[in-house]
Amino acid sequence: MMDAQNGLAERLKKAIKDADITQGDIASRIGTSQPAISQWLTGKKEPSPENLADIARHLRVRTEWLISGIPPMKVADPEADRAAHFSGAGWGFRQAPDDGGRDYGNANVWSFDPGLDVLVREVLQNTKDAALSADKKVEVTFRIITLTGMDLNEFQEAMKWKVLRPHLDDSKDGKQKFNTLLRDGLDQFDKKEELLLLVIEDTGTTGLTGPEHGEGNFTALCRNNLDSNKEGTGGAGGAFGLGKAVLWRASRVSTVVFCSHLSKPEPESGKTRYRVFGKCELAWHKTLDKDYAGPGWFGRTDDQGSAHSYWENQTLAEALYLGREGVGTTTCVIGFHDASADTERKPIELAQDLAKAAAENFFPALVADKLGVRVEVYDSGQQYKERKPAFSQTVNPEAYVPASVRMLRAYWEDTAVEQFGETKDEVAVREVTLIVPKRIDHQKHVEQEHKAVLLVTAADEEGPSAGSEKANQLAMFRGPGMVVQVKSLAGLCLGARPFHALLLCGRAPELVAPRMSRATPQADLAAETFLRTAEPPSHNQWTATPDLKSVYARGCKTRLEAFLKAAADGVRELVKPAPKETGDGPNSLKELFRIGSEPATRNEQSSVIEQRGEVDGEGRWRVSARVRLKARKTWQVLTPAVYFLAESGTGTPVSWESLRAEKGCEVKGLSLLVPPDTREIRFAGLTDPKSHPIPAEDSCAIVDIRKVTEGKESAL
Repeated sequence: MMDAQNGLAERLKKAIKDADITQGDIASRIGTSQPAISQWLTGKKEPSPENLADIARHLRVRTEWLISGIPPMKVADPEADRAAHFSGAGWGFRQAPDDGGRDYGNANVWSFDPGLDVLVREVLQNTKDAALSADKKVEVTFRIITLTGMDLNEFQEAMKWKVLRPHLDDSKDGKQKFNTLLRDGLDQFDKKEELLLLVIEDTGTTGLTGPEHGEGNFTALCRNNLDSNKEGTGGAGGAFGLGKAVLWRASRVSTVVFCSHLSKPEPESGKTRYRVFGKCELAWHKTLDKDYAGPGWFGRTDDQGSAHSYWENQTLAEALYLGREGVGTTTCVIGFHDASADTERKPIELAQDLAKAAAENFFPALVADKLGVRVEVYDSGQQYKERKPAFSQTVNPEAYVPASVRMLRAYWEDTAVEQFGETKDEVAVREVTLIVPKRIDHQKHVEQEHKAVLLVTAADEEGPSAGSEKANQLAMFRGPGMVVQVKSLAGLCLGARPFHALLLCGRAPELVAPRMSRATPQADLAAETFLRTAEPPSHNQWTATPDLKSVYARGCKTRLEAFLKAAADGVRELVKPAPKETGDGPNSLKELFRIGSEPATRNEQSSVIEQRGEVDGEGRWRVSARVRLKARKTWQVLTPAVYFLAESGTGTPVSWESLRAEKGCEVKGLSLLVPPDTREIRFAGLTDPKSHPIPAEDSCAIVDIRKVTEGKESAL
């Protein structure tokens, strides 16, 4: 009882402090004495239920919170909250430095491609990094809301648009790239009198924890640059602190606001709910005869004009479309647009692209049920308040990357095979070794051997309607479940059927199939860290970054390159056609080689026994072949043919652009002249791109001898 009473005393102290009144004030309001209040605050006595109800009413806190500590603390009072934020909320802009230096924008904003794909990658990666725990699912909802008329006026009033707009206007003037984009954004807004919001709500995350200044999730996102604070335990994806810049890049007015419910109290105030704060990334500008460095912040302003977090004002959060339940953060990108598009795009089109990007980049995390994503579109503020979306979709990766989903399920169900057979949709699995170099910084470890998992399957007969899953590509990812690199392996080997491939690295096998025990968890963790260090700020490849070379022993670049080559070699071994030493060429081609209605004339004693090739920079297959044939006493004329094997597995003939003799033959036009008594020839050729039914990089090619005739004159 004493512990509960002491908890009540502490909560009563907090409520009186937040209300900014004295013990005597509350005593007079509830009709008791100041000494009685003092005894309640020290825990010597406990107020009666009637006293508790009176205290809660006058301090505007919930009785349940006073008694048990169950949040929320405050009783919602929209009118009082509205009056408070209208008088207390505002914008504070950083004054220009005394030395007169000028900063014409935050360079971080230009560090990434501006497309929606990058926006989704960075947002979901940062959200997953803030997961409450590695085994807890993170849910993210993207909402696109169109504001016009009264909805727009109310939103502008809540965010103090009249204070912000002069800074925007004065910052748009100039010849820098940022000035041009801001000017265009404001012109669009003034012309249409319409504002598009992108509201991103996450749950299952830590929230914007930490103090108002210093270190923590809050300052890393809202105040500091190049701050990659990772407080969650979801397995970090980013390491540079640059990714958050995509939010401001996606805003026409370079302004983003946040609202967060924290997983642990803010250390200075002890508060956890409705932490509202905003940031506007501007260039140097002059407003009202004052010079400003650029950035400004939205929140509760003090006497010096600085903005701080605005706490526990539910009405303000909801007026900014930031209302939420549960621990996590809601982000609002003001003036949302696709910065990579050169035309205006409809909200539903934007939403569909967001869903597609989430599926393509995070299908491992989605399949592993560690991430859930939903997109919604609202045509008005009223429609949003009624939660009646004009468009709504839960992201299902199978609708976009069905072959990748099939491979992951086969691995999870332990049905993958070592080598392809005849069964449709079969998934083959191989191990690919990564030798993790010795680490030489403060987190030292010896060289370790990691076994990554390679999964390969034949390309579907019919691709997904979205057309997003291309054949002949290798997608690679690690523990967080975001695809880091997609590498084209088109032209890997001649005669291979189109395929899809995945490489599960570091702790990715554990993510996809947690029930399957791994023999070397320490090596998996070492590989996870090594590959994370090998990622540049865009996290879209594994390469020899400066950090990699500084924390790992010499040879780390060679180890990485050998690993990536081994992965490609593993795919080649699985998809290359089985060699045939039969006289009629590869068995798979028996039924393919028909040109029009004329049957092919075949020499039973000739066969293509070796073929190699690659796609060149001009989109042509550059091939070479070795042909074995029965020696004859007369000249022979061979007509070589080349076929594209597309995703259906069938062959389509394409034309030669040129042929070149290499051994034992001569070239006449597009035929090969073979002298008498010749048993083997070699030739090379280039395909004609004009005859390609599909791009060369999306196909596999195979060479065969279509026709053999006797007599040198037949080629003349």
